Amino acid sequence: MKKSILRLVDLLFLMRPILLVPVWGFSFFGYYRAKTDSLREITNLWNSSSLPVCFLLFVFSLSVGAVYIFNQIADIEVDKKNGGLPLLASGIVKRNDALFFAFLLSGISIIAPLFTEYKMISLLSLLALIIGLLYSFKPFYFSGKPFCDFLSNALGYGVIAFGAGWICGGKAVIETVFFNSALPYFFLMCAGSISSTLPDRAGDYSEQKNTTAVVFGNKKAHLIATFLLFNAAVAAIIGGDFLALICSAAPFPFYLCYIFKPTEFFMESTYKIGGAMTMLCSGLIIPLLIPAGIIVFFITWLYFRLRHGVSYPSLITVREDV
Repeated sequence: MKKSILRLVDLLFLMRPILLVPVWGFSFFGYYRAKTDSLREITNLWNSSSLPVCFLLFVFSLSVGAVYIFNQIADIEVDKKNGGLPLLASGIVKRNDALFFAFLLSGISIIAPLFTEYKMISLLSLLALIIGLLYSFKPFYFSGKPFCDFLSNALGYGVIAFGAGWICGGKAVIETVFFNSALPYFFLMCAGSISSTLPDRAGDYSEQKNTTAVVFGNKKAHLIATFLLFNAAVAAIIGGDFLALICSAAPFPFYLCYIFKPTEFFMESTYKIGGAMTMLCSGLIIPLLIPAGIIVFFITWLYFRLRHGVSYPSLITVREDV
């Protein structure tokens, strides 16, 4: 019985629940833009009617959790070389169990919304899975191709996850206003996705993974990211989206600093400051996101500490001095 419970817990953390928090955040942005016309109306969303929306968006996010599992299955050999504690590559979770769980999550995320009034979310779950498979597996392998790497991430978060929230806000995605509203978040994710791969350039190069950073080099890739972040701010201003403007303006000074002083501090500050501000702003829409994110992080830290004796997020073995 104990082994079965631990096996299930390992599977739950295989889908990287900490990475689902940004998915919820971008979905909340879509919900906010569909329900309100200005930041002043945001308090109208702070009521009990948002709880069913949170649950439905959680169900949608299971498709992204499945994608993370498929991605680890595709990268199992690379993860074996990279060290740390990859649950699948280290043998803690069996490949067949991971496949079964990924298909189970996929089925839930596609089928469950069909029993609600927001049936279109089933299609978005399917699209998220398709993009995730194209991103992870050869011959497509978007994660290892320039432009495809950050564009697929931007589509997944800035359009599909955003679209799930938009639908929960009671609006259709097949209309011009949806794409105009999603545009700043699409550009935000483009910039953040490129910036987050800059520290991994050396490792990706050694594995012949032709990311945008590997092909163009960190300097040119960063200039592309800076240009996309600027476009996010412009799109936010045109669309009258003050939250998106904050999310794009907050990390912009760090992007400029990295151009003139390319240190590791400024390199990591670009996507870390941007990511933190994005999550804080999405927490204004549904305040439940902030404690939920803290709880998910704490439980993840506790899991790796107690179950595997490593410190999360570094995944370095905890030293026990006696």
